[in-house]
Amino acid sequence: IAGMAEPPLTEVNSPYNVVLFGLDMVRAVDRWAHRNKVNVGCRVGIHHGECIGGVVGTDMQRYHLFGDILGAMEILESTAPEGRVQVSAACKREVERQVKDDPFVPRSEKLDFVQREESKLRTSKGFEHSFDEVGGLTFLVTSNKELRQPSKTPSSVVGHEMQKVTRIKARTDTTESNAEGYK
Repeated sequence: IAGMAEPPLTEVNSPYNVVLFGLDMVRAVDRWAHRNKVNVGCRVGIHHGECIGGVVGTDMQRYHLFGDILGAMEILESTAPEGRVQVSAACKREVERQVKDDPFVPRSEKLDFVQREESKLRTSKGFEHSFDEVGGLTFLVTSNKELRQPSKTPSSVVGHEMQKVTRIKARTDTTESNAEGYK
């Protein structure tokens, strides 16, 4: 979870920059996967709204966020297509307002928002969510900059690499389970 606090904690609250951060996350993961010849991607969900945060716990203290926005963000992320950034209607409105009203917003990237046309939002595991759960319509972010690198790696190479990883993982799991018997 990434976010920007209101002043005085953060001088400038910039939903536009949060969307750029999400796009850059997709690009960075894609470059890493391409360089390492592995089939890895990420999906990003961004919402705009209020939450509260603080340190909780006594033995193991952790910073934790609370608010309705967190459930919406989780749904936006889990229902975004792999390698894409999905935003809520509230986030889209705030980014458009900021770009229109704030002369200091860097225009390093031109953003467009494409409305999702599906009747329900679906996760990669097949769970369904209604648009009401995220405050209405959702949008996929497009940009004047390339989002993902075209794959130059034949799928057979990626498949071969994934088989190697699976074999190594299987060997590790077997070793760990054998070691547990000796504890």
